[in-house]
Amino acid sequence: MGTPLVGTAIITGGNGSLGSEIAVSIAKTQPYVHLLLLARDIRSESVKDVRERIRLIGPRSLEFVKVDLASFNSVVSFTEITVERVKNKEIPPVTLLINCAAMSSYTTEQVTRDGHDPVYQTNAIAPFLLTVSLLEAFRAGDGTPNGGARVINVGCSSISKGTLDYFESPDPELSVHPGAPLSAKEATKRFGSSKLIMSAAMYALRRSLVLTGKLSLNVYTLDPGVMTGESHAANAAPLSVKMAHQTRSGLRPFLRVFSKTAMNKASVPAKVIAKVAFRPDTVENWGRERYYILDSEYEAGSVIPAMRDPKQMDALLKKMLQQVEVGVKGMGSPSSRVSRLSC
Repeated sequence: MGTPLVGTAIITGGNGSLGSEIAVSIAKTQPYVHLLLLARDIRSESVKDVRERIRLIGPRSLEFVKVDLASFNSVVSFTEITVERVKNKEIPPVTLLINCAAMSSYTTEQVTRDGHDPVYQTNAIAPFLLTVSLLEAFRAGDGTPNGGARVINVGCSSISKGTLDYFESPDPELSVHPGAPLSAKEATKRFGSSKLIMSAAMYALRRSLVLTGKLSLNVYTLDPGVMTGESHAANAAPLSVKMAHQTRSGLRPFLRVFSKTAMNKASVPAKVIAKVAFRPDTVENWGRERYYILDSEYEAGSVIPAMRDPKQMDALLKKMLQQVEVGVKGMGSPSSRVSRLSC
């Protein structure tokens, strides 16, 4: 490409229903952004489909990287290589990280190799570890509101069902009887808690960076609303949940008469996320903690009440930092380079 690239956009779950649509939306509106899409299987049909869709848009800088968010080793290996690539000017500075990948499950699972509930590690710890491990790649920006980096965390309405202490006392059933079914209510609370912790911890991280450093990094959460399409990371949903989803899909044209967030194709929130990610900002707006429900903007503290308690936020940040530190030290130095598949 003749024109220099202006930044790197990293999207987790880049081959998922929402992640792929975000990538396509960015490719359409930001031709000089390097798209670095993360996926668990870079040889899947969904990856091939995304690459082909973006190729049809026009010349774009695009690559897929194999990363397993349920593995500290995989995440840290990726971030170490990415920071080096930025330093060596192989790719432009990271100006955008979209934590889109998520795991939902209606069964219990064995804890991960790092010792955590896989839903918690995938949805909360991994995005946090990914963000803090990329700080040197973010630092390569010019330090201004529009020259700094943005982290957009994909949230969900079920955070209202979650609690910050949900994963503090692991259920022994997770290890003793993996595969046991969970009720829809419990699965929603589990998923919502993981998303709540992720969002709150990210805002706490942002506050710490503002107070202690000069890094220009802003953090948002965006609730995409209910979407049609299948998730690549949902395990064994009960029949009642599947039937409810199918019913809502069939009623989508009628539901949207009453609420634009009732049911949307993934392309709808994807366009909003792509717009928010590259929207020009003022210094005043840069200082605000924002939470989006589609394109409606709210103060983050009004959606996540814990943010109004500084001590609780500090304790959460400390806990997350300790968990990733213990996990990374426990695994040792990453031994293998991540696999890359360039377009």
